[in-house]
Amino acid sequence: MALFEPGQSELTPSHHRALEAVASGGQVLDVGAGRCAMSLPLRPPADRIIAVDSQPAMLENSPADVTVVGPWPEAAAEAGAADVVVCGHVLYNVPDLGPFIEALQHAAHRRVVIEITRSHPRNRPLERALWKHFWDLERPTGPTWEDARSVIRESGIDPRVELWKSEQRAGFTSLDELVAWMRRTICLDSSRDDEVRSIVLEHAVERDGRWRLSAEPRELVTLWWDVP
Repeated sequence: MALFEPGQSELTPSHHRALEAVASGGQVLDVGAGRCAMSLPLRPPADRIIAVDSQPAMLENSPADVTVVGPWPEAAAEAGAADVVVCGHVLYNVPDLGPFIEALQHAAHRRVVIEITRSHPRNRPLERALWKHFWDLERPTGPTWEDARSVIRESGIDPRVELWKSEQRAGFTSLDELVAWMRRTICLDSSRDDEVRSIVLEHAVERDGRWRLSAEPRELVTLWWDVP
């Protein structure tokens, strides 16, 4: 298990692990692709990206060479196989992880690379504080990356692991935008905005003109393995 602190490079540990297995002219299959953040930095050396996403809107104007609309693993047959299969920030949304992982393995000729946050992305101090304050609910602390690794191991795969951190670059353009988003997240109407704002200000931070949910860097993990 390795711990990585990113420096000047725009490439993440996930990109580096994928690049090790992509030959010049190779193919990459991006599952849960969105805007292809996991796969686009792999071209070159890859010259063909296949993007799969269950949301048609996410594939509009996609930079991928081929797009497949549909959930995984149902879309696996249409997507076909590739040298490297990448999957970024999808596992926590998968109801049955075993078949999902097995389909990733089956689609890869050389390597599978998965990226997730170390714990569920909704398990943040700000969101936990809001749910407790307004609804007296203690949010669960899982699932975590260790849970994901356990399921992968149950599929007969022993993935390698890299833990790393990344500064949060995305954010909200205003405090009001962040407050409204958090208020909708915890199922409140706009009459509670002032109360939500007071809690948000205990956790959120403004930096470079953007509001972020926390001052702490994101804690992430890359899980990867080679296909025999």
